[in-house]
Amino acid sequence: MSDEAQGLTRRAILTGACAALGLGVAAATALPAAADSQVRRLPDGRLAVRVRRVPELAREGGAVRIGTINGRAVAVTRTATGYRAFSLACPHQGATVVRDADGWVCPAHGSEFTPTGDLVLGPATRGLSTVKSTLSKDVLTVG
Repeated sequence: MSDEAQGLTRRAILTGACAALGLGVAAATALPAAADSQVRRLPDGRLAVRVRRVPELAREGGAVRIGTINGRAVAVTRTATGYRAFSLACPHQGATVVRDADGWVCPAHGSEFTPTGDLVLGPATRGLSTVKSTLSKDVLTVG
């Protein structure tokens, strides 16, 4: 008996797989609720983040996606000396990296990065690019 006779077509399988992938990407790229409420888009397109109120940034090495600037996803990490903003575009071919338990990983080709954006494993040949940011009191302005 063919798959079509059983009500399962190749098109249905592909449609289901694409839908599942889309939901996974949406979940992976969504901001954590605590971070989302502490990020404000400024009129010039930059982002203002109240970093001391974002739980993911409470400890050194903590990192969180904060939104997009000029269509590119950006994140902030807590360093020993303050905060660092960086692009989530993989330097290998530009795919958006996603957070995992150990840092950031590129879903396209598997490059791995530390929570602070430094390169761990290629094919990328450098870490994630820094995005200009300035800290004033507890507000980090990114972009």
